[in-house]
Amino acid sequence: MDRTIRCIIVDDEPLARKVLVKYADQMDNLEIVAVCPNAVEAFCHLQKGNIDLVFLDIKMPKINGLELLESLNPAPLVVFTTAYREFAIKAFELDAIDYLLKPISLGRFMKTITKANKFLTGHHLQGTIENYPQQKENTSIPKTEPELLYIKSQRKTVKLDLSEILYLESLNDKVTIHTSTGEIQTTQRIGYLEEKLPNNKFVRIHRSFIVALEKVSAFNTIMAEVGGKELPIGRNYRSHAMTILQDYPH
Repeated sequence: MDRTIRCIIVDDEPLARKVLVKYADQMDNLEIVAVCPNAVEAFCHLQKGNIDLVFLDIKMPKINGLELLESLNPAPLVVFTTAYREFAIKAFELDAIDYLLKPISLGRFMKTITKANKFLTGHHLQGTIENYPQQKENTSIPKTEPELLYIKSQRKTVKLDLSEILYLESLNDKVTIHTSTGEIQTTQRIGYLEEKLPNNKFVRIHRSFIVALEKVSAFNTIMAEVGGKELPIGRNYRSHAMTILQDYPH
């Protein structure tokens, strides 16, 4: 059962606030705690705590949405609501769970609420640390584990050997699978693909990234290096990812 999500709406445009309030009122599991016209007022509400989710505009006077999120520690879940595409990468580097481009449809809004509920109930993780297979005790791979991943790409189904995958990257409703021989794009969700990948070979380190454990050449608490590229480790994934990376027999 979905839990009640306490949220605030932050946007300097009255019409944008009105649209989000209208959508939120249609969700049984959303409780609007505050509607704020600027980041300063939102910061005051967030300091009181007990906020699960923030719908946050980016371009606002004095303090923009990105600066507000950077000032919060710890931060609630954040969904950016903006008319500008160019801030998407920065937003996901700050662990935003979604990036909604205005004008926002009700259907897209509902998908975001479903995603937020999964984060808040822990269902965005593929498994708990406790049930992760202990590689040091048993390095054999069960025969039942899939060695192939089938990807829908450009109206075709592509058969991909798991050993070729370096990492998966999600951006703008598309996932790019980076492999040792090239890139494959798909519209299949990263969460769906995460469920198809064996969790003793892959780990999600960020809202936008899943890495192949054997392809990680270096890591610390904020990044994992794969194929010569440094990928961010998100705050919401850090504890789980670090446990898996440290236990994996590199």
